[in-house]
Amino acid sequence: RDPTSPRAHEPTSNATRRIIFGSVNTMSESSSESSSDDESAVSSSPSDLARSLDGCTVIVGGVGGTICVNPQDRVTITTSWRQGTPLRIETRQKKSFGGEDEDDSLLVAFRVVGSNRYLSVTLYGDEVRNATAEALSHTPILPVLIPDVVNYVIDRSTSTDNFEGAGYNYSPHTAEIGPPGLLQVFSLERAVGGRYGIKSLFDTYWRSQHWNRTVSQAPHCLGDERWNITVQE
Repeated sequence: RDPTSPRAHEPTSNATRRIIFGSVNTMSESSSESSSDDESAVSSSPSDLARSLDGCTVIVGGVGGTICVNPQDRVTITTSWRQGTPLRIETRQKKSFGGEDEDDSLLVAFRVVGSNRYLSVTLYGDEVRNATAEALSHTPILPVLIPDVVNYVIDRSTSTDNFEGAGYNYSPHTAEIGPPGLLQVFSLERAVGGRYGIKSLFDTYWRSQHWNRTVSQAPHCLGDERWNITVQE
């Protein structure tokens, strides 16, 4: 995290409907309720949170602003303090993506409204790279080509000598054509202050990379990885 980067803070709109831990609250600038009140809200499981948002059109925002999809290429994702891109939340069963047959938990996908594109993360990390190399070793691919294939398909995570530490990846999110696959479905986790952690199937979290207005991934859910999800009227 760049210690020299200023963090912009914008006032909220006069009235928005916000989903907090599976309930719908109306919040305004004149409200006397503090953010700490959110922490007393009833806790919900990831599936309950997903179910409460299924079919909703939302704006997702973090410390660097709201998520925006470039209207020209419809692929590049940035953050901005202007109006964010409306996203439709759709639920999917986890067992459809390799979970146990008896696992009825729900995941969410974020579809760009008016398109068939879904917010997508980059696959990265040593564990995934090693598993992929092992799987490829049992195929007809020449062994000498396996490292090149892995390098092309799977990105690396940062090492311990990185300024933020190990486990980060700075490749930005994109919007990819559906239907959603392993890289386009996520679980929602309750976080303090009425915000969410958005977790991939590979145990990484969406991260607001505020100093360059992108959305990347982190190995934990702290301040930069907590998101407001605001339901649109």
